[in-house]
Amino acid sequence: MTQEFKTKGTFTKSARIVSDYKNDMIFEQPRKGLIAQELVSYENMDNGNVKKTVTRRAFTSIGGYDDTESVTILQSGI
Repeated sequence: MTQEFKTKGTFTKSARIVSDYKNDMIFEQPRKGLIAQELVSYENMDNGNVKKTVTRRAFTSIGGYDDTESVTILQSGI
């Protein structure tokens, strides 16, 4: 089930926006020359492995963006 988000906010100098969509709190909104941004997180898991999460926002040439997230489990003892 996908939840629709309606973004309301005021743009500031840093091109951030207040939103219920968590990625809008991390990444900038589209601006001229901006191609992509990434956030990489590493988390310890209970079983000793490490969970790596990469969240990426790629900006389009027409002022939009696409968000993707990938998760990799890094095994301990390698």
